[in-house]
Amino acid sequence: MFDLYQLDKYDDYDDETEAALHNYLDDLLELFAKAPEGQEHQKIYPEMGFWVAQLIKYGYDYVGATIPQMTVRNVEEIITELFPRKISLSSPDDAKETLPELIAFWNYLGREYKLPNANAILNYLNGITESKFVSTMNNPSLFGMAKSFFMGGQSAGFDMSRPDEMNTFMSLYNNAQLGADQKLLNLPAKIPNAVKQDKAKEKRKRKAAKVARKNSRK
Repeated sequence: MFDLYQLDKYDDYDDETEAALHNYLDDLLELFAKAPEGQEHQKIYPEMGFWVAQLIKYGYDYVGATIPQMTVRNVEEIITELFPRKISLSSPDDAKETLPELIAFWNYLGREYKLPNANAILNYLNGITESKFVSTMNNPSLFGMAKSFFMGGQSAGFDMSRPDEMNTFMSLYNNAQLGADQKLLNLPAKIPNAVKQDKAKEKRKRKAAKVARKNSRK
């Protein structure tokens, strides 16, 4: 059987840990996709796996909790704080896929691995309305600097998946002559500096998560 606890042995986030996390995600998502819960979910949402992967990544990188360790509070922090701050959506309705996928995943974990935290997390997830979550994911006041930059470019008509268009948008908004437009989109006056500040915060969060993982094993 797949070792759900294998990430718990790593303390430092290095190349070995990154490779282990990548393999963990690939293997677990493949098992989930083949399970009854995953099969049923795919009838409605054929392209699944993104939100589960983000839950695991943010849990490990920023919250300091692996799947077996996750609490309701951990999941709440990830989906109501980290997801809205960091994950940019191509369409506001993309957020409608999140809760069904996470609910199917935790149903799978509860059945297959008998995780003691599964029921409490499922109760929490089932208590969130779709409209509330979609509103949270699309609330500009919750966006981080990097997401504000991305969503601002998208709103202005740029294809932010293309580096050339992203760079064009960045140049435009670093031009002092477009200050009025920056205010209109609620973007910082100097985008690159804002993104760097956000990345610095992420680095500090990772360090705190590493300490949390170490303390959890004592």
